[in-house]
Amino acid sequence: MRQLLRALTWGTWGICVLGSVFCGPTICQAAPFTSTNRTILSANTGAFPVDGVQLGSTRFINRGLQGVGRIAANSIDAATGESLGSISDMQIHSFARQTDGSYTGVFEFLPDRGYNAGSVYSNYAARINTFDFSFNPHTSSATTTAQNQILSTFRGSTRFTYDHDANSATPGIYTTGLLANGVGTLLGRSIPVVTGNTTQSDGTFAGRMTVDAEGFVLDNRAGQQGTGWLSDEYGPNIYRFNANKEIVGVLGLPEAVIPHTSNGTTIDYSSDPPSKGRRTNQGMEGLAQSPSGNRLFGLLQSALVQDSGTGNVGRSNTRLLVYDLSDSDVPTGPSEQYVIQLPLIDDNGSTGGAVANRTGAQSAILALNDHQILILSREGNGRGASGAPVFKSILLADLDGATNIDGLYDGGLDQVAPSGVLRPAITPLSWVEALNLLGKLDLNITELEQFGINLNTAPGDINTLSEKWEALSLVSALDPTRPHDYFLFVGNDNDFATRTGFYMKADGTLGTYDSTIENDSMILAFRVSAVPEPGAVLLSLVGLAGLLRLRRRGR
Repeated sequence: MRQLLRALTWGTWGICVLGSVFCGPTICQAAPFTSTNRTILSANTGAFPVDGVQLGSTRFINRGLQGVGRIAANSIDAATGESLGSISDMQIHSFARQTDGSYTGVFEFLPDRGYNAGSVYSNYAARINTFDFSFNPHTSSATTTAQNQILSTFRGSTRFTYDHDANSATPGIYTTGLLANGVGTLLGRSIPVVTGNTTQSDGTFAGRMTVDAEGFVLDNRAGQQGTGWLSDEYGPNIYRFNANKEIVGVLGLPEAVIPHTSNGTTIDYSSDPPSKGRRTNQGMEGLAQSPSGNRLFGLLQSALVQDSGTGNVGRSNTRLLVYDLSDSDVPTGPSEQYVIQLPLIDDNGSTGGAVANRTGAQSAILALNDHQILILSREGNGRGASGAPVFKSILLADLDGATNIDGLYDGGLDQVAPSGVLRPAITPLSWVEALNLLGKLDLNITELEQFGINLNTAPGDINTLSEKWEALSLVSALDPTRPHDYFLFVGNDNDFATRTGFYMKADGTLGTYDSTIENDSMILAFRVSAVPEPGAVLLSLVGLAGLLRLRRRGR
């Protein structure tokens, strides 16, 4: 009925139904992309269903962008003197609603490996950046140039440590973001290391563990406050840490996921790409814990080398690992494994004669329950890269009905998709596009444009949408009148891009850099609903006048 409402509001008689489109002479909603309709050949900036999408027992509704916040790109971590950097993942706690309808809380932001460009890599210790924040939702349908609905104050950083010498009597040391060129061992598992000496405030050590931190979970179970898991692009390992942020465990991985030489048995962290296993810079990007606390999900950013076809577009068949946490915080291996087929995108956004040329690699995941996850899928366009944004969306995916491949394709040479073609015996996860960052709801401008954010990259400016959106966090709206409403916070990885940057060299001294642009860290807050499947409801035209009075937001 809201599709009909929109058609009438825009002067177009028509009805849009999920999966079908019936339109008049002008425009109407297009059906969201799905796992069976996953090729995007033009900029995904059209209208989106105000009634949301349905998958299994869950209806997910985007009720609109209600807040934007910025952290200046030239911010400094006073503890180390380095540029503060990006948001590769986030967790939110202490979220509270105030009497005036605003909110307060604490952001725990995970940056990745520090500044890198060309041959320059940072001796950057993996860490968590903590911010106190306030959030005052913008619920009006009016446009605003203000991007201050989310205000953040940096509290400080906490660097992860690990036991480098298997001696609990000596202090742990920090990790580094430098490229791995060797293989080490931690707690009985293989880890990537830098073989030469590196110096940080903890001293000078050879064989320091390298971490390109991409996924981060704070354990939601009772008695586990401050503990959690950290996922790494280099390994692509998943590490368990305690409340002091000490790495105390390494989860087991199938051999097929670990980078290897062509024989499938020799670990190879340094080749670009390796012969088998995780693709370079496409490691364990997504990490999420189920609300029940019993399951941990780890998702590779795109397909393994041996599961890939030709070119970037051949990387769509990626693997999801599911760990059972019932008996151990550090499982020896996954209990389930699945395949997800990611979107295929023409990142030129062509309108005619277009051909998909890249995979919409995933950058973050979030678990709604034990069998459904949200997946942030995108191209590489936007501020910090060339090309205008074409596709940046959050997918709702369901494990139910998919083939559990655990134990079937785990060897170092095993393939689920020879030459990039998924084996017929494997049913991948089903998914539907649940939230389109570039799209519209009831207005004739995109949600982003309502807050002064543009999609221009020729040449672009400080308000151009960033290239890399890589963090998700979901918190209850704490609205007793709408118990199924949440705020979905989305954060970007700004690649530490600033005109006045500082990075740590291998010898522990600080170097300077100029990225030619200021690319702020940004946070977007969408109000969403996630509700069980409703019963069939029929609306008659008698109620249309009342529907027309509904406001776009805060309905």
